[in-house]
Amino acid sequence: MAGRLEDVYCTLVTSDSYVAGAAVLAHSLRDNGTKKKLAVLITVDSLRSATITELKSLYDYVIPVERITSPNLANLYLMGRGDLRDAFTKINLWRQTQFRKIVYLDADTVALRAPDELFDLQASFAGAPDVGWPDAFNTGVMVISPHMGDYWALKTLAATGDSFDGADQGLLNQYYEHKNWHRLSFVYNCTPSANYQYEPAYRYHKSRIAVVHFIGKNKPWNSPRSQSATP
Repeated sequence: MAGRLEDVYCTLVTSDSYVAGAAVLAHSLRDNGTKKKLAVLITVDSLRSATITELKSLYDYVIPVERITSPNLANLYLMGRGDLRDAFTKINLWRQTQFRKIVYLDADTVALRAPDELFDLQASFAGAPDVGWPDAFNTGVMVISPHMGDYWALKTLAATGDSFDGADQGLLNQYYEHKNWHRLSFVYNCTPSANYQYEPAYRYHKSRIAVVHFIGKNKPWNSPRSQSATP
């Protein structure tokens, strides 16, 4: 009798510039007590060997995948996010059928607690609302049941460039628009915002926040430290 398939937290690294974020993410999950294994999808051709060695020291599974580039670069540049041209590579998550359930976290997220309860969701897909357009889900945190049918369908859509933003978020929202999926609370993908309601809401809900997501081009590991910052 075959054993139960494993559950994993997973991230994606396609650039050396994200290894610092991936390191912080791995430590944040383990420091918060998760016993789940950690996986990272990588594109070998875009990473230095030193980066891959470091990821192998941090993650239980380092999985090489095919790079999938968006053919719809115009919308990416409209958002000023040409750096997301390889974001369709995220589709490879659905191909990882060696796992039962994947809780996917972008490499620019940090766990304030380990959201292990997400592995108990019955839905085959779940996502949290995007701060820019809350009807859509943000693809920085997702719960996925890998399935080759979904993988091939998404890859076909990706080849046509059928994505309203030119990246994975537009593609996946269009794919799941008329499918059953589970809407997660914003506490699982809390993105800092200048919205007038953000600060009071953050103060009220901060004890429940599981994951903080540093969206946009500017990342904490690239920002200069303040002179008043504590070590």
